[in-house]
Amino acid sequence: MAKIIAGVAMSHSPMIMTNEEGGGEKGRRFLQTTAEMKQYLEDTEADVIVLVSDDHFNSYFYDHMPSFTIGIGECEGWGDWQLPKYKIPVQQDLAKHILVTSLENNFDFTFTLKMKVDHGHTQGIYFLNPDLKIPVVPIAVNTSAPPLPTMDRCFQVGEVIRKAIESWDTDLKVAIVASGGLSHWVPIPKIESERPEDQSLIQVLKNGRQEIDQLDEYLKLRETNVTRIKSGPVNEQIDREFLRLITEKDYPALRNWSADYIEEHLGNGGQEIRNWLVLLGVLQSFEASVACYEPIPEWVTGMAIVQFRQPVEQNHPEQASENKITI
Repeated sequence: MAKIIAGVAMSHSPMIMTNEEGGGEKGRRFLQTTAEMKQYLEDTEADVIVLVSDDHFNSYFYDHMPSFTIGIGECEGWGDWQLPKYKIPVQQDLAKHILVTSLENNFDFTFTLKMKVDHGHTQGIYFLNPDLKIPVVPIAVNTSAPPLPTMDRCFQVGEVIRKAIESWDTDLKVAIVASGGLSHWVPIPKIESERPEDQSLIQVLKNGRQEIDQLDEYLKLRETNVTRIKSGPVNEQIDREFLRLITEKDYPALRNWSADYIEEHLGNGGQEIRNWLVLLGVLQSFEASVACYEPIPEWVTGMAIVQFRQPVEQNHPEQASENKITI
């Protein structure tokens, strides 16, 4: 059977691509850690990456907004924020097995044979799998368009994914990567806004890309609206509390965080921590360590990377036996 061997959860930010130097020494430490995580995944000899992230109103809009989507066929990057338009190799056998296993366990993924992903997924690929040597199972979580799936439901999805991987009849090794968060506030209007200046964008959010007459101009406007922000609020205290709960495995607490609580303390962009909850559902027995945390207002985000390793008893059973304490 397949084996889950590693995990990495990391923040993403478009500003890394458009204003890398703005991150200063903090940004350089974050980028150095991404290089270390790339090497970590290579050292584990992972055969597949299950990549969990979100869409930022590029593929999914209010005319069709699934809570969870899995790509089981082709997958391509939008090429937003100066990232490559990757043709992402999909491990279709595992993707289909996750889909079928989820259905058998009363969970219904939306699925697609032609998935397009934005920087939420492609920035993770850019840093961890840029040569596309490792095929991917892409999973998208709705973290942008309320009502959002609960944190508890995201964790449950991870548990189903773990069950699917562990029942996959192959000897391949699987790594889990989640991309998103931590605290940040995104300049996108709420769908119920009545402000006149929000209405043109709200029409796009409601009706999708067919509402856009000049796509290039629209994308350029979105990029301009974000890149003109030279500094944004970051809630370091709650970011660190989130990371503490992960490393101490206080998953019940995290599963109870509400969308309103996250919105207040981590911002609308902080809703992306749902991607991390999916990963935690898969890797709840793994040991987590914070490889990096940097509050970077210039990237408008609390930037974190957490590394997940197999428990000692799984990785080296003989060592676990030696470490046991007899009372």
